[in-house]
Amino acid sequence: MKLQAIKSRVRRVARSLWVAVLFFLSLNPSGFAGDDSYIAGYAAALLEQEFRLTDASLTVKDGVVVVHARSLGGLRRQDVIAALERIPGVVRVEIRIGEESIQGRQPGASQGVTTEIVQRTSNWLPRGLLFDPLHADPRWPRFSIAYRRFIGHAQFENVAAPNIGGTFSLYRWAPSGGAQWEVGLQAGVFSLFDLNATSNDLLNADYSLAIFSGFRKGPLAGLLRVNHQSSHLGDEFVLKSTVARVELAYDQLDLKLSYDLFEWLRLYGGGGVFLRSSPADLGRVSTQFGLELTSPSTYWNGRLRPVAYADFQINERTQWSVARSLMTGVQFENLRLDGRTVQLLLEYFGGPSPDGQFFTQHVQWFGVGIHFYF
Repeated sequence: MKLQAIKSRVRRVARSLWVAVLFFLSLNPSGFAGDDSYIAGYAAALLEQEFRLTDASLTVKDGVVVVHARSLGGLRRQDVIAALERIPGVVRVEIRIGEESIQGRQPGASQGVTTEIVQRTSNWLPRGLLFDPLHADPRWPRFSIAYRRFIGHAQFENVAAPNIGGTFSLYRWAPSGGAQWEVGLQAGVFSLFDLNATSNDLLNADYSLAIFSGFRKGPLAGLLRVNHQSSHLGDEFVLKSTVARVELAYDQLDLKLSYDLFEWLRLYGGGGVFLRSSPADLGRVSTQFGLELTSPSTYWNGRLRPVAYADFQINERTQWSVARSLMTGVQFENLRLDGRTVQLLLEYFGGPSPDGQFFTQHVQWFGVGIHFYF
């Protein structure tokens, strides 16, 4: 075991040195660009050091890079392809996922230069997430700002909805067999401000904190969470209205599963149960399901990628009424901030309010917002 650990450490150091060397060479790559060995070394170092991809291999022939992997482990295929395509001399990039891809690869001189990326058993602070965000879920932590126009609401009409939050993987374990597990933290603050009020009064603020365990094997992913949420009315809103403050808080255990049916279609579903709640008579059971569409094509010279999301929630605390959240818009492929995805989305919501203090009210709104996802 000691010898294997030393070999693995030496291999990682060599990869890091290779990245440094290739960085300086890339300042004047004319003598190296197009060389398959150069591309293979650069690509392998990039995948291992930047994306932390494991248990994979890549083959380069005549500038065409083919990556074989059991799973991307939560990495977005488009991000990996875009990074590899920036390597000088790369003509095209293909990513082949699954056991068949791993078993079917046959390295050889006729197939070009092949490089193996060894599997790691553990990794602190890994990049990406095994379970992708539920984009249309109004209570999925994210950084965002949205304008919402409420239809037929008795108390407010034009609302700003800024949210702050994120999901962070702390530790990832990759045992044999292609499966990966991780544990992490998730936190978010979801707020509403009345734009019709003179001082843009705070209407509602929900605070969420969760510990989660994520799982992925190929196209199948899962998320198990213990989540705490509390809800609070804004002081100015309380002074100006007759709405009674509700001491709403709960601890919930929930499980969600998702499956990438195609590269462009993801299905998900799950449910949860309250472990503790205030008021104590809140309905305990919740369910959720939805789908996500991500266009395999980009537009405007690769800058924009169309997306569409739908999320449905049916909960006992809202008398089993259906909450419908629909979003569609574009993802900016050229505006990535340290791995964050930037999206401009139109939105529609109809059903029991996701804002804690108003959960007994049925609301409807149309809106537009900018969303940042990790």
